[in-house]
Amino acid sequence: MTTALDRPGTGRVAIVAGGSRGAGLATVCLLAASGFAVVVNYLHDQRAAESAVESILADRGDAVAIRADIADDLDVARLFAETIAVFGGIDVVVHAACGRPAGVVSREAARHVRDHGAIVALGAGRGAGAAVLDAPTRMLARELRGRDIAVNAVSPGDGAPGTDDLVADVVAFLLSEPGHRLTARVLRVGDGDWRR
Repeated sequence: MTTALDRPGTGRVAIVAGGSRGAGLATVCLLAASGFAVVVNYLHDQRAAESAVESILADRGDAVAIRADIADDLDVARLFAETIAVFGGIDVVVHAACGRPAGVVSREAARHVRDHGAIVALGAGRGAGAAVLDAPTRMLARELRGRDIAVNAVSPGDGAPGTDDLVADVVAFLLSEPGHRLTARVLRVGDGDWRR
């Protein structure tokens, strides 16, 4: 873990799994600019994750970089435990679906995200499109509805210019007060529309 913080942060806390590049990095930057304390999770690109954290800290935001393999149960448990140790809790989890939107990260998020929080899975282009994301997203949304935790997914189109920023914008909307009213949705972006 890389951090420049000496005390737990205040306000809303977000873990962005795969936050060192692509749509994950765009999401990290946008959430930090919106006042979230952000955990930048990475597996291989430590320098990119640390660079994102340094940029956020320079802008007087709160961020840490934590290395963890999101396919490994123990690593994911440690990711959540370290986040709670640094920031005191978790309100939002954004993670790459990798074909497994109801996998290890979602299970851990269901245990630890505070009431009224949100979980957003990011598909990997059309290879993890609406059909792959739909059933697990709906299932987890039903499970967490009683705690007012919104569960949604974002499925980006392939290779369209600006798609990473558009995905980040959609995630930010889902985390807003009006966006929180949506749950169990898969939003397609980057190919001209947002479709369920």
